[in-house]
Amino acid sequence: MDAISKRWVIGLATLNVVLFLILAGLLLTRGPGGSEDEASASASESSETAQTPDGEASDSASAPQPSASEGEPEPELAPIPDGARDVAAFVLPSGKISCDLQDSALACTILNATFEPPPGDGCEWRGQIVTLDAAGVFMPCPPQQPAATEGLPSLNYGESTAVGVWVCSSSEQGLECYSREDGTGFTLARSSFTSYGPGRLTYTVNRPDSRI
Repeated sequence: MDAISKRWVIGLATLNVVLFLILAGLLLTRGPGGSEDEASASASESSETAQTPDGEASDSASAPQPSASEGEPEPELAPIPDGARDVAAFVLPSGKISCDLQDSALACTILNATFEPPPGDGCEWRGQIVTLDAAGVFMPCPPQQPAATEGLPSLNYGESTAVGVWVCSSSEQGLECYSREDGTGFTLARSSFTSYGPGRLTYTVNRPDSRI
């Protein structure tokens, strides 16, 4: 082997050693899987922190999400009359009309009514009980003649009572009760009956779910 060939062999060996040292140093500084770990960490940070249009960081994971019910307005109720009492069961001063107000419905009884009940299923005592619930005004057929109610507080003429969505007002002309939700109501006196609103009484049939 001449001198030139020896120099080429020594140079190539030296270059291989240098390249090996450089590669080993890179592996030690990056650690195992270094580039993949950095990419994974970068992606995680990007998903946790988003940039708003003005450049401010916002935490998308902790931001409150609006529920489906948000933005739906509650049904607006008519106001309660000034000075209304909170009496669930009462009788008018005449003693002829009494009522029982509950959360889901109210029922009023009138003794010895003389008005002609609206058209509907015929029965002997129909017209002496009137109910009002979410379905509207109803005039059921009681199984027997209603008796006088005793021991209830009196709702004096000019007074009102409000329980839940129901309001009843007493006057010398009789009784008026209505719903604060949709305005359905009725007036009741010994000689007259009327109903009004979207749930007014148009034809009376025996309802199995009647609340009396």
